[in-house]
Amino acid sequence: MGVAVTGGAGYVGSALVYSLRERGYRVLLVDNLCRGDYSCFRRFKEDPNVRLHVGDIRDREDFEKVLKGFGDVEVIFHLAAISGLEACREHPRETVDVNVFGTRNVLEAARRLDIPRVIFASSAAVYGAPLRLPVDEDHPLRPLNLYGVTKVAGENLMSLYYLNYGLETVILRLGNVYGVGLFTRWEAVIPRFVKFGLEGKPLTIYGDGESSRDFVHVWDVVEALRLSAETERKEVGGEVFNVGGETLRIKELAELIIGEIKRRFGRSVGVTHLPPRPGETKELCYSMEKIKRSLGFTPKWNIKRGIKQLIHYYLDENSDKEDIGLHLTQKE
Repeated sequence: MGVAVTGGAGYVGSALVYSLRERGYRVLLVDNLCRGDYSCFRRFKEDPNVRLHVGDIRDREDFEKVLKGFGDVEVIFHLAAISGLEACREHPRETVDVNVFGTRNVLEAARRLDIPRVIFASSAAVYGAPLRLPVDEDHPLRPLNLYGVTKVAGENLMSLYYLNYGLETVILRLGNVYGVGLFTRWEAVIPRFVKFGLEGKPLTIYGDGESSRDFVHVWDVVEALRLSAETERKEVGGEVFNVGGETLRIKELAELIIGEIKRRFGRSVGVTHLPPRPGETKELCYSMEKIKRSLGFTPKWNIKRGIKQLIHYYLDENSDKEDIGLHLTQKE
């Protein structure tokens, strides 16, 4: 099967591409490399079934041209986006251009080229401040920040193309993604806490630490994306699924990491509290019943295992490795 991955050089995208190629897929990556990096795909440099294209989804003509040139694409994984509270706040115009108009371009290209399925990486940010817990897919969408607003807009575009053109659109609302992929995004809260703790810096908590998040490992996200592509059920079109893993309060997360560093290295780590950041959700806990029932998805990584993996990766990241792919997904 031929697939395209927008944002293929990013944190989730690169891990997805690696997994798909290992399973025999032909893979087209499209990324403008504003944050991602194609260097992690050196093992695929001579692989005729992998194409690394530097392009921007805001340029629909270029996107369509590269899709045509690759040929026989049956699924587009749409992961390209401007994400993060600060990035979206500092670059609002670019955020709307990429996350909304870019998403429209991806869907229009799929329509014009008869690509049957588009899978969209949305976010827990669409829920905002939940009215009830756990949050299921029917919960009202009440985003608190620009990132969440643009993801709601992207979801609405997906629904529009499903209802009007029959595209098999699938929306995955990802929880707080963490863990070692082909590279590690250290600014996410779990990797950041691990990094700071190992460097002897205090862990910074915004607010009182009572906020909770649904944390999901990057390789579990990859599995959910893959299942969304491989299911043969036509009724998956137009559906929305939560993709989570384990719910934990931020102060409990800090305690876990501090305890693991103390146990392994005998080092004490402190905590610093700063005022809450505007636009952040206080509590979130996902209901996962729908994705388990419909796609057979069950997360395999728990937070303790993920913390151990991150510690190993941090300690080893400057060592000379020929390849950092699946080896690191198994390492603890």
